[in-house]
Amino acid sequence: MNRNSSLTRRAGFPFGGSLLCALFFGLALTGAGCGGGEDSSGQLVVIGLDGATWELLQPWIDAGDLPVLGGLQDSCAWGELQSSVPYLSPPAWTTAVTGVNPGKHAVFDFQRRIPGEKIIVNETAKSRRAQPIWNVLSAVGRRSLLLNIPMTDPPDQLEGICIAGFPHQDHTGFTYPPELEEQLGEYELDTMEMRMEEGDEDSLLAVFERGRGMRKRIALDWLENEPFDLFWVVFTGIDRIQHTFWKFLDPESPHYDPEVGQRYRSAIHDFWVEQDRALGQLLAAVSSEATVLVLSDHGFGPLRYDLRVQNLLRQPDSGVSEREANSVYSMDPGDACRLYIARRGRDVGGGWPPEQAREVVRKIAATLRSVRDPRTGQLVCDAVLEKDQVYSGPYAEKGPDLTVVPAFGYFLVEGSREPGDPGPVIVPHPKSLSGWHRMNGIYAIRGAEISPGRKDRDSGAEITLVDLMPTLLYLLGEPIPEGLDGRLLRSWIDPAYLEAHPPQSTGPLEEDYREMTPDELRNLRNLPYIGG
Repeated sequence: MNRNSSLTRRAGFPFGGSLLCALFFGLALTGAGCGGGEDSSGQLVVIGLDGATWELLQPWIDAGDLPVLGGLQDSCAWGELQSSVPYLSPPAWTTAVTGVNPGKHAVFDFQRRIPGEKIIVNETAKSRRAQPIWNVLSAVGRRSLLLNIPMTDPPDQLEGICIAGFPHQDHTGFTYPPELEEQLGEYELDTMEMRMEEGDEDSLLAVFERGRGMRKRIALDWLENEPFDLFWVVFTGIDRIQHTFWKFLDPESPHYDPEVGQRYRSAIHDFWVEQDRALGQLLAAVSSEATVLVLSDHGFGPLRYDLRVQNLLRQPDSGVSEREANSVYSMDPGDACRLYIARRGRDVGGGWPPEQAREVVRKIAATLRSVRDPRTGQLVCDAVLEKDQVYSGPYAEKGPDLTVVPAFGYFLVEGSREPGDPGPVIVPHPKSLSGWHRMNGIYAIRGAEISPGRKDRDSGAEITLVDLMPTLLYLLGEPIPEGLDGRLLRSWIDPAYLEAHPPQSTGPLEEDYREMTPDELRNLRNLPYIGG
């Protein structure tokens, strides 16, 4: 079979409604099924639902609105999956596919500064310095199908096929093999619609729905026609609609409008109902012998109020000098949850010597940890983490000096650097963006080797994204490389299976390094910040 021949078709998929539910529960859970290869043993299917959280979904599951997700809870190992720090899609998905923290894979954000310059550019897949799971599998001749995984553009040259996820440097060059792009025909890249102005509601909904439908059709085509060992797809429309439409289901939002909310308050719910139906179609196309993991890279919650960092630091009673405040910066003024202190030898124009820089970091951290909302007395920051608390490895110094986890409903922005009265410290967040990430994502996993039931912890520790790669390699029957930060999640595995199949280890992986071409470097300098 020509491995890419199925991609040129535009097949229709007739399943829907009660027939879909019957197909899913009757085939996917009881033993019948179909798949891309004659021998589907050892297959692993990963379905990413970017931004999913049980906090939002559970009431709808309990009401019977999401029967496929409800069925997974009844039949799978499932629970909360903690995100990376920071809990942005680039470091989160990169952590999931490499099994190491950002200090080792080198992706901390959507952006980075070009060394020795003040120019800020977007990260790409070539920023990654740790080997992803599909490269490990390719080295032993195993085939992967990758669809819309964030931070995979430009794609790796792998054993298999890839349609890369955001961010995209260009409108081309996003597939492997390259000729796949032409075979796709009309393919709509994820352009990351992160903000919504009044009047854009219907047009954005159409974009989100179109993207989900297109990726579902390709995923079904691949599952039914392409041989694979690893299949991994990510649906990102969930994240986008929750970023923009959350205010319509949040009466505590400072921008909640009952009249407009009446029209759009069910938009996220309705999108999830269709996403649940799409999930059922994918699961019905998977062989019963395959192991299936459904997961999100982070959770979600409301954005209500902003802490303006510079306004806070310039308050007369902050204890922070003007020079110290001036040395604090973020990659994006609209997202200051990751802060840097200008440091001599790293930042253009000098800055603090290393030891003094550490003192400034501690002072800023203490100030942020103590700030309260004067309206309620609530602490605004759940955690303020210094670099060495969360990052380790050769690229840890690239990361932010401070990473802030805001309290529920809060966010951090840079604020005003103007002299004089800095103005209010806490203000309503702009209404164009009303939802943001939280640490608590989701997972549900089923397979012959999986022990079902709710599991939020493993050996007393939280289950996190960094644990995925070693666990997935084990489930694929591959040895686990030394040097990963994650661990095998033994609570997921049936004890009898674990005893019969003890995990094997192998040597550490080489660093992943792909040099950028001159065109790629030139394009990076021309890319705007895309956020999210």
